[in-house]
Amino acid sequence: MRTDWRLIGLLFLTGLFAAAQFAKISLTLVDLGRIYPGAALPFAVSALSVAGIVFGVAAGMIVAQFGARRVLLVALAGASVISLSQSVLPSFQIFMGLRIVEGFSHLAIVVAAPTLMAAVSTPRDVSVAMGLWGTFFGVGFAGAAAVIPLLAGPSQSYIVHGAFGLVLMGALWPLSPRGLARGVWEGNVLARHVAIYGSPRMVAPALGFLWHTIMFLGLLTFLPKVLGAWTGPVLPLVALIGTFGAGWLARWYAPKSILLMGFSLTSVGFLMVLIAPEPARIWIVMALFVIVGLVPGASFANVPALNKDLADQARANGAIAQLGNIGTAASTPLFAAVLMFGFNGLAVAAIVISAVGCGLVWLIHRKIEKSA
Repeated sequence: MRTDWRLIGLLFLTGLFAAAQFAKISLTLVDLGRIYPGAALPFAVSALSVAGIVFGVAAGMIVAQFGARRVLLVALAGASVISLSQSVLPSFQIFMGLRIVEGFSHLAIVVAAPTLMAAVSTPRDVSVAMGLWGTFFGVGFAGAAAVIPLLAGPSQSYIVHGAFGLVLMGALWPLSPRGLARGVWEGNVLARHVAIYGSPRMVAPALGFLWHTIMFLGLLTFLPKVLGAWTGPVLPLVALIGTFGAGWLARWYAPKSILLMGFSLTSVGFLMVLIAPEPARIWIVMALFVIVGLVPGASFANVPALNKDLADQARANGAIAQLGNIGTAASTPLFAAVLMFGFNGLAVAAIVISAVGCGLVWLIHRKIEKSA
């Protein structure tokens, strides 16, 4: 078996499509405000996360039963139709309803696509593929930010997004392998939550990702306010170096080791920033974001490293989606609360979150090693 890099490239593009499901609203919010005035509009962005928080594990179960290929193609078709429907700018109630339904398609894509990527990769290349997947949100958001200003408003942006999804579905239909990650319906979603979160191997990747998302989104949101607005688009791009680099490192080192290194060096680094001269802070933070970026890449690489069965990988990816959405929901309020202490408050929060993440990742992998 050889790694199918052509298919991996297409699956990565589906990740960019999924990231654009967030970006297309965030980046057209001002224009939408003229069409849908009112304080409720910003919830059109976060509405996409609702499905992930509530149904992340269920999505993993669905992929495990019906197969990653089938779920991904249906999700792409549904998401494309929804985006095209949004382009007519219906009433606000219908628009919000479409966003909530769109959340299910987003969830299905981010569970099924990495499961397929792992399935078509050789053992040597699977960590690289997972490191690449870990960059999808940052690359997708940056790509959308480059394209959307060139288009004529929200309607055209949603049409282009929908058309992109249909093209991807057409390209993936003949190339993606059938029958992967197929299992049986396990019923009782609550019981499956208990089973998955009771399995250290399935939950370990999601546990590392949870603490990363809590820290990462909060830092991206508030660091530019204290370091300078120009750092806003730069910091996530710098982090992508670490995320993709984690996939390459996982060829030689266990993802667990990369996770522990990422969390521990982040804590130490922010401690150094606190005592560093103020002019040097910004450059230390830039370097630190490469380290911060290691964690998502290592978390996704940890899925196939700990779970050899493709159906178990789908379940583990469902847990990542669920805890990742919980992390993003908790992040902004937490960091907003410490912003009153300025840069020092943000740094201390990052130190504590990284230390907790490091400790919990170490504990759960110790449990895995004892049970082996």
